[in-house]
Amino acid sequence: MTMLSRIPNKFKHDMTCIELLALIAFNLLLFQPIIEIILPPFSYYDEILAVSSLLSLFFSMAMRKSRFTREMKIALCLLFAIVVIGLFGNFLSGIVSDTFFILVDILACSKFFIIYFALKSILGNTSYFVSYMARESKVLLVLMLACLAINQFVDIGMTYEMRYGLKAFQFVFIHPTHMVTLSLACMAFIYSDASNGWKKYIGIALILMAMSLRSRWVALALVIVLIIIFVRKGSTRAPFVVIGVGSVSAFLVGQAQMSVYYGSASESARGHLMTTALSVFQNFFPLGAGFASFGSGVTKTIYSPLYYQYGLQNVYGLAPNNPSYLTDTFWPVVLAQFGFLGLIIWLLLLIMLVVDFYRLGIASGMLVLSLTMIAAILISTTASGSIFSMQMITLLVAFMTAMKANIDREACERA
Repeated sequence: MTMLSRIPNKFKHDMTCIELLALIAFNLLLFQPIIEIILPPFSYYDEILAVSSLLSLFFSMAMRKSRFTREMKIALCLLFAIVVIGLFGNFLSGIVSDTFFILVDILACSKFFIIYFALKSILGNTSYFVSYMARESKVLLVLMLACLAINQFVDIGMTYEMRYGLKAFQFVFIHPTHMVTLSLACMAFIYSDASNGWKKYIGIALILMAMSLRSRWVALALVIVLIIIFVRKGSTRAPFVVIGVGSVSAFLVGQAQMSVYYGSASESARGHLMTTALSVFQNFFPLGAGFASFGSGVTKTIYSPLYYQYGLQNVYGLAPNNPSYLTDTFWPVVLAQFGFLGLIIWLLLLIMLVVDFYRLGIASGMLVLSLTMIAAILISTTASGSIFSMQMITLLVAFMTAMKANIDREACERA
């Protein structure tokens, strides 16, 4: 045994180098929004993780250590269809022809599912990783709660804006959504670890989510409260009250967010993106304008010709010198880049994802976590990049490893 092969810690288990690397890699993902401000190329960290996951998946398949399930094969075929539709859209529209940026956008749009496939196929024992992260999560939640309390009375630079007479809390990030992502990830690890006092830490996470003062995250916090109350660990189905109230909440939040697109707030950046996406959807029916053409992260770099064509360069938050809101939507990207056919396939992929997460929640005895992840994905599609964003990648890794850890613990108990 070499000196670096095992690193002792205060717990009964000795941390392995692989576990240490996993902890470092995940913490880099957690705090990617801060790091990329200091080091801009780090914004591609989640894409690098996706490429690494893809290579690991290919290697595992070649060594016959893992295999795809029937559902994963169907999802992979649907994802391949998205790529084909997007490439045909590029060819027919002629909007973007730069191969490099098209490939980057293909990866950005596919990374969630690539990492999802890899986690399902090659993820090893995660129980110790989750145990370490649960302890770190408790420290982070207490720290954030203390900062939240102080910041309400003395501005310590953690305020995003004032709403309802309160300061919207963003912690050390540049937007409350990043703080909510961190809170949700911490909640997943603590719930899975189920150590003493876990309920109070979940309560702290919910308070932090509510103090983002963003309607979608407040609604998600309320849905999580219902899930925790009515769904027990080991449950094999979601009670009707959770499905009913959760669906109504998602509908109301979605309706409120969509009013930003279609209602009196339609002059906002998101409103312009949605109305323009519908025009692109019609003009490039049925395949859309193709990859790297509208609303995706890479369009901040190349600034798509479509933005000039539809006058978006004059909209605050969408201009070439201030593209801060360009990637703030999900459905406009789907409509504009992939058209009618792509919209159908993306809907099918989301449905398959929801069903698979639900089944994983039942199999792991962590239905609370799977329902929370499903709610987070669906609510985030109303006013953010959702599964195209780094936030959803972070939550995917956190919730998948947390659910897998419970399966590993039960397997050890049976052995």
